[in-house]
This record gives sequence, C-alpha cells and structure tokens, in this order.
Amino acid sequence: MKNISKTTIAGLTAAILGLSMSFSSFADDESDRKAKRAEIRAQFDADGDGELNDTERQAAREAFKAKRKERIDTDGNGEISDAERTAAKETRRAKMLEKFDADGDGQLNDAEKQAAKAKYRKKMAKRFDADGDGELNEAERNAAKEAREKHRERRQEHRQDNSQDESNT
Repeated sequence: MKNISKTTIAGLTAAILGLSMSFSSFADDESDRKAKRAEIRAQFDADGDGELNDTERQAAREAFKAKRKERIDTDGNGEISDAERTAAKETRRAKMLEKFDADGDGQLNDAEKQAAKAKYRKKMAKRFDADGDGELNEAERNAAKEAREKHRERRQEHRQDNSQDESNT
C-alpha cells in the first residue's frame, strides 16, 4: 500500500468535513427558507387568503428594500455610498467563502465553485420541480428561467432606483 502523507490525509479530511457541512447546511437552509416564507406570508397577507397577491407582494418587496437599505447604510444618512456598497459585497463574499471554501484558503477553487453551483441547481430544481420527479422538464425549466428573468429585472430596477437616489443628493 502507498505511503500517504499526513498533509494528504488532513487535506482529504478537511474536504470531506467541508462537503458534509455544506450538505447539512442545505437542509438548514431549506427549513429556514420555509419558515421565512411563512413569516413573510403572515406579515404581508392583508386579505388573509394564505397567499400573497401582487399588491401584497409589492408591499413585501418595498419593506425588504427599505430594510436592506437600512442594513447597508451604515452611516445612517439614508443613502448607500460606494464604500457601503463595497462593504456589503465583501460581506456577501465572506458568507460564500464560509459556506463553500472547504480547504480554507480564502478563495473558491473550481471544485468549490462547482459545489456552490450544484447547491444552487439543486435548490432551483426543488423549487420548480412541480411534478416531483426529481428532474426539471421543459415547462419547469421555462418557469425557472422566467423566475430568474423576473429576479434580474427587479435587481436591475433596484440598481436604477439606487442610482437615481444617489444622483438626487
């Protein structure tokens, strides 16, 4: 049998532990997401029908937009500066590293990026797999694509709103 170095064993152990932690955090993420959805529904479902209509959904978006702005606006002046935006990006980057940097080197290598993408794909498949067969058929893929496009549009609108807010000051 080949002589395996302690460094190799330590590296493999760290990788296995990192992957197992990311898989266990996926379960936590899913239950957290369901609880968060129920909380949002309870808070913004004004007509009490158990679902958010367009008006209720818009109210929720506006509330989250205000909350996000408040969280990022660390100097409390009501505007998000470039420095605050950069700090928020760094915070998101640190969270990604915390979740997926299995080898602890402070950056995502190809395998870690693939693990992040796989987690995202699995999350999207679970969200849009209407027939529950574990695969996305063409209609389900189209629904996912449409949702992704709507999300991008909202994100772009948000960026434009922030740009207009900044130019008005």
